[in-house]
Amino acid sequence: MDDIANELGISKKTIYQHFSSKNELVKETVDFVFDTAINRLKDIQGKSETPIHEHFAMKSCVADLFGFNIQASTIYQFNKYYPRLAERIQKKRHANYDLTILKNLKEGVEKGYYRKEIDIDFVGKIFFSSSTAFFNDEIFINGQNSESLDELNYNFLEYHLRGIVTPKGLQILEELLKTHK
Repeated sequence: MDDIANELGISKKTIYQHFSSKNELVKETVDFVFDTAINRLKDIQGKSETPIHEHFAMKSCVADLFGFNIQASTIYQFNKYYPRLAERIQKKRHANYDLTILKNLKEGVEKGYYRKEIDIDFVGKIFFSSSTAFFNDEIFINGQNSESLDELNYNFLEYHLRGIVTPKGLQILEELLKTHK
């Protein structure tokens, strides 16, 4: 709280006039960032050239909100020190599962960018659960070296899409990979 007060040029007393505790400040901040992310993702949904472009737009949106250089260990520490807030955010993510993942997969199959034989529900669940592994699993935290969360997400996105795209989708993926590296 001292650091926040110093950064803002105000007293801690002023902060406590608006937030009853540090935990309340963290909760309100996390809610604001999450709600902002969901609203931005909703704005992206269905407006990209292809579902593959949409994946890249969503990844960029999340990186923009969290910062391109944030380390997975930062999120891991948040989960460790604020487990109830982390659980709350996970529940909110589940509530938006259809919006961010299943619609993209269904549209990708319908438009011929993703293979028609994929099990959309299974692939969606794998994508959803794997996308949180970077900051929940110590194998990523301890073995990450200097990779940022953005780099991990980029590598994961490429891995995910290569497993589900059609030849038509692969052409787009390859073009996007060239421009995003």
